[in-house]
Amino acid sequence: MKKLVLVTALLAPFYASATDVNCSGTVSAVMDYPQQCDGNTAFQTTGSGGKWICPPSDKGNAIVLAAIAAGKPIAVYIDDQGGKISCSSLPSFVPARYVIIYP
Repeated sequence: MKKLVLVTALLAPFYASATDVNCSGTVSAVMDYPQQCDGNTAFQTTGSGGKWICPPSDKGNAIVLAAIAAGKPIAVYIDDQGGKISCSSLPSFVPARYVIIYP
């Protein structure tokens, strides 16, 4: 029983983020500090269906700006809210969980 609890505790973060959707693509637009993103920039990707996404942090802002300047693709992982949203049905100014820039 203790082993089951330990394995479940170790795998819980993995399964919690397994419901994220990846709205990857290239950055198509960046907006400076809208109220809806708690002071962060907002951006759109070619995979976000034209909806604005909020980076999770200042470092996320930097990654988005570096990606657009370098023309590099990014991966943007967003909570799918229990299967209620997808990349094609994002609400406006949805918060990202994390942003990855590809080399």
